[in-house]
Amino acid sequence: MNCKLYVLVGVWLFAKIAQAQPQITMVNDTLTVTQLVNNYFVGANVKVFNIRYRGEVDAIGLFTDAKAISGMPAGIALSTGRVELIAGNNSRPNAGANFGRNYFTDEHLITQANMCDGAVLEFDFIPQYDSVFFNYCFGSDEYPEFVGKPFNDVFAFYIWPKQPNKVRPVNIGALPNGTTVMVNNVNEKNNSDWYIPNHLITMPYYNDIEFDGFTKPITAGIRVIPGTVYHIKMIIADLEDCEYDSGILLGARSFNSINTQWLKPIRKQLYVQFETGSASLTPTEETKLKKLRDSISRFTYDSIMIIGHTDSTGNEMANYTLSQARAETLAHFFAEVFPPSTTLYAMGKGSSEPLQSNQTEKGRAANRRVELVLYRKLLP
Repeated sequence: MNCKLYVLVGVWLFAKIAQAQPQITMVNDTLTVTQLVNNYFVGANVKVFNIRYRGEVDAIGLFTDAKAISGMPAGIALSTGRVELIAGNNSRPNAGANFGRNYFTDEHLITQANMCDGAVLEFDFIPQYDSVFFNYCFGSDEYPEFVGKPFNDVFAFYIWPKQPNKVRPVNIGALPNGTTVMVNNVNEKNNSDWYIPNHLITMPYYNDIEFDGFTKPITAGIRVIPGTVYHIKMIIADLEDCEYDSGILLGARSFNSINTQWLKPIRKQLYVQFETGSASLTPTEETKLKKLRDSISRFTYDSIMIIGHTDSTGNEMANYTLSQARAETLAHFFAEVFPPSTTLYAMGKGSSEPLQSNQTEKGRAANRRVELVLYRKLLP
């Protein structure tokens, strides 16, 4: 069996995460900010250096989330308060920690409001290909009381090339429709498809995570010039009120560079039989897939995207997690026969992209599928 690197788009599963609730490991003498970035954020095809952090040491740490409540079982956590408060349960409606830093400023966050408890993580990077992306989740204890208020906690992901110096930074902390992610823009009334409320004891994640509301996992990305030095700055800060905290979770190993200049990809819809509610293949299905795998491996591909889909039955976050796990199972399976030059990506989309209506059993069966996207030789 070939040793094979493949990238998990959206989730990086750790081998052993015993705890059920999200857990936070604080930065200390054995876990530095540099180690956090290099070991728990950087993925494939990017070189990262000049890592810097500005803020309280208690505002940054490693999170592990066995239930994948955030859609990301592990990664980096940044907060406007003590990052350990992100771990549940949701014991207070206004969880926060005022570090006493009553004045915070940053040259790229321009606002008339007073800022405090800011945290800034930044570094230089060189992408190998023409785009970079990573996954994140935003959550806050300002939900729902401060929705519609003039001053909400703010965050931004700014990226710009180091040269020339006058290039304006681009904030990629936005939804696919271009809306900037913040309390006023993503809530129960605005862009609600991306929002998970968590302020009532009857809500499913109330006992697991402190945020009174948080987003579903979001992918931030931008086109870049391969081989060019870029800078990324991640900022989060309290506005006006220094008590109600907000936080960002950055998906582990999700910071990657990929090439979008492929020839038109080949798409295949697979209806794969897994064990019920599981990511394990049935023995019969594994035998069938080996024939397909051997056939595909006779050709040369730069990369293969494996996308898991479910029907809409059950909890949406559970569907997302299951679809991700099943995509990862097939990524492992196909990685056994492809050379190291072929990168395999695994992505779960839950029930978000149905082929047919979920109102009938026939439609639901059509929606439970795995999609292969095979990218051929790169254009010159």
